[in-house]
Amino acid sequence: MTEDPRKTFSKSAERYLDSADHRTGADLVVISETAHAMLPGVTLDIATGAGHALRAAAPYSGYCLAVDLTAEMLKVAREHLTRAGLNQMGYVQARADRLPLSDGSVNLVTCRIACHHFSSIPDFLSEVRRVLAPRGRIVMVDSIVPSDEKAGEFLNRVEKLRDPSHVRSFTMRQWLEFFNIGKLPIASVSTFERTHSFTEWSRRVSQKEKDLKEVERSFQEAPVNLKKLFRIEQDSNGAVISYTDEKVIIIAERR
Repeated sequence: MTEDPRKTFSKSAERYLDSADHRTGADLVVISETAHAMLPGVTLDIATGAGHALRAAAPYSGYCLAVDLTAEMLKVAREHLTRAGLNQMGYVQARADRLPLSDGSVNLVTCRIACHHFSSIPDFLSEVRRVLAPRGRIVMVDSIVPSDEKAGEFLNRVEKLRDPSHVRSFTMRQWLEFFNIGKLPIASVSTFERTHSFTEWSRRVSQKEKDLKEVERSFQEAPVNLKKLFRIEQDSNGAVISYTDEKVIIIAERR
């Protein structure tokens, strides 16, 4: 059963501000470059977390709106972006598939490393399409799993063990189909790899020690082919040091 993300993230909001997985990345460069090229009047960041995507887009945007399901995350984002000198901001607590915005009112949507928590990707993309103005764009970044079914199920299982609010990470093929169904023509697709420090990754979401041990054991006992695929690194005592997964960056346009 999936845990309510509000329960999960209310306890760990501060960790996402300093998380290396969230404050750095090639995807932030893409978001910044997209905003620079568009100069959007209104930029909306869905499931903003600590606000890293908005920090990348804001220097080239008129008004920015941070939306998140969790009040504690919005508080962290507000403090983060205010310290950065970014004041053209609004903050709204709302679901990704129920945005309190008018049709066609947004020029650029960003959604970064969050979709795997959403209960319905089609509903999310339908809402994105509704709020985007014609020629508006979305930059969506999220984890993807390999097309091999066993490998995909393995990664989704360890993600769920670590974070009970995890719903599902999808394959590249599934993501392309989601955008096709959502009538959001894709302008570009790219991928990049992310190596996660196991200690930081596993403890980012508050969990009991026994649950964290189970997550580590899943990596330790993984078949050799999966250890190679996800580049699972262990020290001389068998403790997990890191693993690597893949992220997709999809830029699509409302026509």
